[in-house]
Amino acid sequence: MSKVSGRWAAPAKAGAGVRVWMWALALVMLLAGGLPLVTGCSAAQTREKPGDPVALEMSARNFHKNLRWARYEEASQAVHEAAREAFLGRYEELGEDFRVVDLALRKVEFSDDGFEALIEVEQEWYELPETTVRQERFVERWVSEEGRWWMRERLPRDEHRAREKEKREAPQEDTAAQDGPAPDAAL
Repeated sequence: MSKVSGRWAAPAKAGAGVRVWMWALALVMLLAGGLPLVTGCSAAQTREKPGDPVALEMSARNFHKNLRWARYEEASQAVHEAAREAFLGRYEELGEDFRVVDLALRKVEFSDDGFEALIEVEQEWYELPETTVRQERFVERWVSEEGRWWMRERLPRDEHRAREKEKREAPQEDTAAQDGPAPDAAL
């Protein structure tokens, strides 16, 4: 070591190598110790952002367009994986004689946290050999997961209302069990 300006310093030859080594050691310590701590804290403190209403509208419109043209496989891509098999089974059961004439969004309600939405849809349909067009209202429950909207269940409006009434009238202990997913709901 030599004395420079009243301070001790490493010899010039060894100084560059020592400084690089010190920076490398500091970087490794930061990555190994500090980064997981920082990212762990930030992940625990931040929550996924609520779903984008525009993205919900696009997802619902694409879903309904595919439903309208009997492209059930394509429509099922918007259905949550827990309900997808039941959805496909329902339309396979209806068969080729079932035809959707039109679908129209009538009402959209978002949950307080923005991660769930109820969409009321008016559907016109007929089933061959009859050609009488029928009209029915459905309520679809859409959920936002990891920035993507998924259709979770689709019920006739009257059935949805009856289910909601049951939930309100049920004792508090039973409501937690009823709030769980209904993967085999009438889709």
